[in-house]
Order: sequence, then structure tokens, then C-alpha cells
Amino acid sequence: MQDSKQPLIHKAPVLGLRVHVARTGLSIGDEASLERLPDGQIGIFATVRHPFLGLIPVRRRACLGHLGPAADALVSPSLEHGDPLRVRIVGLNPEHLAQDNLPEVHISVWGDPRHLTPKPPGLTKVITSVRR
Repeated sequence: MQDSKQPLIHKAPVLGLRVHVARTGLSIGDEASLERLPDGQIGIFATVRHPFLGLIPVRRRACLGHLGPAADALVSPSLEHGDPLRVRIVGLNPEHLAQDNLPEVHISVWGDPRHLTPKPPGLTKVITSVRR
């Protein structure tokens, strides 16, 4: 049986960028992963290009940054339960294209929504009574 994944987060910014986006070799569609950092935030990790001896590019796993509070609250229950999540890079704005703005990286997170906080029961009753 195959679990169907649904979008938990369509597009979330990576906050506190720890890499130079233009030098990472990242592209849209690249895989990433989420892990809890020692400070309690959820970090985004991906395989990026690092120069070895200043000449030879070597690919290594690095922390890109962390999720914001709203995205953290959505993903935390799934991460704590060990659910498999599909994380992809969906937006890049490197330094040379950012001009006056800061560089940006955006991700999407797909998984099983069963651990998302359910709607309050009172709200569901109101919605169904309005439809009638």
C-alpha cells in the first residue's frame, strides 16, 4: 500500500539563510530534508556545492536555514511522529538577481496530513448548517 502525500506547505521561505545561494548549485526541484536543530527550530538541509581547496567543487549536505514560526507549527507534529516528508526547493532568488532585496530560497513540504491540528468540532457544525 502506498501512502498518498498531500501538500502541507505549498511555499514557505527559508529564514536565516546560512549559505550564499548563488554558489550552492541548488536548483528548483532539488530535494531537501527537515531536522530539528539544537535551538528547537526546524532546519532545512540540502546537498550543496562547496569548493575543495578553492578549485574542486565537492557536494556536501548543509543547513540552508530554518522555517518560520507558522510553518514550524504545521510541520512539527509530522516531524515528531517520524512521518516521511517530501521537501523540495520551489523558489530561488540568488544574490545577483535580488538587487536591493535579500536572496531567497523557498521550499514545499508534502506529507500525510493526519497529524495536522483538526478543525474545532463547533466550526464544522456551523459550516454544514450554513450550506443547507
